[in-house]
Amino acid sequence: MLKNRKGFTLVEVIVVAVIVAVLAAVAIPLYISYVNDSRINQCENAAGSVASFAGACVNAGGTVADGAYAPGASITCSANTTTIMVPADVTVTVTNGAPGTVTASHADGGASANTYNF
Repeated sequence: MLKNRKGFTLVEVIVVAVIVAVLAAVAIPLYISYVNDSRINQCENAAGSVASFAGACVNAGGTVADGAYAPGASITCSANTTTIMVPADVTVTVTNGAPGTVTASHADGGASANTYNF
């Protein structure tokens, strides 16, 4: 006589493990791509904002100090003492000149923005 058995057979466990492995093989690379894309967008937004700020500062007759600004740092315009904050996780580099340039890179590395002129 057959008894009521509880639990899963080895074949059922192996099938579930294979399904999970296939899903992970597809999902993990997509997740990494989405994270990298969001870091690039964060850098682009930061560089664009700082370039716009620096351009307005130059138009007001001032300058923005050259250098690399760490996440959370303030960038100040010499003409009217207005400031802009560098977003978290992004390092912004400002270079004055003709034209001045702004670049940004993500703190985790691997992601950076295009160079913006002001």
